[in-house]
Amino acid sequence: MMAEGSLRSVSDADERLSQARTSFVTAAICAGFAVFFFYMRGVFPIAYTFFFVAVPILLALVFLTLGFAEIARQRRGVLMHVEPEGLALYPFVFPFHVSSISSFFLMSCGPIALLLFLIHPDAISGLILGFSYSFLGYTMLKMTEYRPSRIHRSPLITLGPDQLSIQPLLHDNPTRIGWDRNPQIEGFELFVAANEPHQLMHVSTRDSEDALVFEMRGMPICYWQLARLINHFVAHPEDRTTLGTPQGPQLVTDILTAG
Repeated sequence: MMAEGSLRSVSDADERLSQARTSFVTAAICAGFAVFFFYMRGVFPIAYTFFFVAVPILLALVFLTLGFAEIARQRRGVLMHVEPEGLALYPFVFPFHVSSISSFFLMSCGPIALLLFLIHPDAISGLILGFSYSFLGYTMLKMTEYRPSRIHRSPLITLGPDQLSIQPLLHDNPTRIGWDRNPQIEGFELFVAANEPHQLMHVSTRDSEDALVFEMRGMPICYWQLARLINHFVAHPEDRTTLGTPQGPQLVTDILTAG
């Protein structure tokens, strides 16, 4: 566990985890790559034209989609679902579906290359390139733990009258923290391990010296919003009874828009 002073703050975590800029830059690079090889298409066989033009264009569209999805997530506000347990926040899993689709597309490049090879038998290097793309797609799909089939369909965060529940994407059951334990976000660990970015949120409670640690990938709102909600319901127990009622979403909106 990291020392408390080594943890990233809530605001720092929000800033570092915004992927819109990175997605747009990557899309621009892919598009530039495609344009360059489009003008050079007369030099290469048709298989190279497909793999060096069509594939980068499709990847550019993927990253553009991810960038705009991130902007939409940041601007759409807090989407709360009223459930018997309280107000539920479901995870933002769209990027994981896009990543999975991209992997399947890359895996399809091998059969496409084989078809092109049957049409143009001289394109042996294109055949090798196509199956290299397929291997890359297969590796991407197998290396990631966050495949859509492994992600639960339950809320990531539930704000209930008696407790706060957190269920990371790959966990079968939520961790429940009673409001009387005074949960508080202490900070975040942000790092990459095994080609997977990790967002570990440390939550302290008054009855334990050790913080609870949650992997928060798929977070549908900003961390400052979550921190404000937790702090409010810890400090104002009279408002907790509203959670799980039709008035709950309006209360959350009022809390987040308060000065």
